[in-house]
Amino acid sequence: MSATLSATYRTLLVSSSETTRTLLGRLLDGADIVIDDAVEADQVIASVARRAPDLIVIDVETDAATLARVCGVLKANPTTLLVPLIGLAKSAKQRVLAFEAGVDDFLTHQIRRDEFLVRVRSLLKVSAARRQLAAEQLAEEVKRRELIRAAFRRYISPKLADQILASPELLDSMFAGTNKRTLVAVMFADMRGFTALSERLNPEHVVELLNEFFKLLTDITFEYEGTVFSMAGDSLLVGFGVPVAQEDGAERSILAAKLMLEQFAELAHRWKDRYGVETGLGIGINVGEVIAGNVGSPSYMNYTIIGDTVNVASRLGQRARAGEMLFSDAVKNLLDKHGVDVGAMPLPSLVLRGRSSPIGIFCVPTSASAERVDFRPTDSTAH
Repeated sequence: MSATLSATYRTLLVSSSETTRTLLGRLLDGADIVIDDAVEADQVIASVARRAPDLIVIDVETDAATLARVCGVLKANPTTLLVPLIGLAKSAKQRVLAFEAGVDDFLTHQIRRDEFLVRVRSLLKVSAARRQLAAEQLAEEVKRRELIRAAFRRYISPKLADQILASPELLDSMFAGTNKRTLVAVMFADMRGFTALSERLNPEHVVELLNEFFKLLTDITFEYEGTVFSMAGDSLLVGFGVPVAQEDGAERSILAAKLMLEQFAELAHRWKDRYGVETGLGIGINVGEVIAGNVGSPSYMNYTIIGDTVNVASRLGQRARAGEMLFSDAVKNLLDKHGVDVGAMPLPSLVLRGRSSPIGIFCVPTSASAERVDFRPTDSTAH
């Protein structure tokens, strides 16, 4: 609706009285405001659905329950929420009743035409200003949400990003400094042979390979609806089940890891042909409680996961050879609980520094592991 007085404003009259219809027609005669539709109370919703009015005049000479119901419907409907609502009655006796029902202004049948038009146009101008402000606020909110969505999609799958944006509770937990304990499948994926690779190639080629590496792994992470928490050097930290809970997070992590190993093996072959370098990928997975929240300083915060579960996954990732994934007995137990068989093979238990009891570890054979380059790192944390 334009705010200029040259516009023609459409009025919806809610009344069953012929007297009221005649009066309103006389008050609007020759003005830039016309009666577009005249309906009874039970026809209001259908009329608004056909075409939204610029002004609504409601006959207050009706029972209080009907008046309150119609005004409530109009003020609850997004289409008519900001449309001026005028109560019209034979006398001022109905004034309080009209305002209690929710009208924006109240006029009697005795009002002069010039005063009527001045007051109506004033309401229309205010309505136009409010609509313009609401439209600008909506556009700003859409822009803000798109910026958040774009930021989320750098480390979270588009589907999860949309879930978070649709949930005020999830959104608040990520940005309001809320830290919570949650069950997460944690994955560390480490490139083997990166140091030798970076020494042999110029910096431009090293950055190019790292970008290929991280793109491959993040695309697969998003395919299984995981969250990327960190890209540090040649290592990727991924979580499944945070910030959105996933009962099958352990299975997702295993399937994502298998695909990462298979597709990285192909990428490594291309790198070898192109640059003559040997590389591989080792993956460690653990499942358990972590603390998820914003960590950092007032000037820089990072949404991340911390805890012993993360530390164990990191050490398993360091222990894994190129073309191999290692995961803890906690992962295996959860898979068994859900009746999921991924073809896990048990390996000798591992005792990590700082732990009194050994950790049962498993692996899943892949085509990549059969051709792996033996880049098993020295695990200074294991005995």
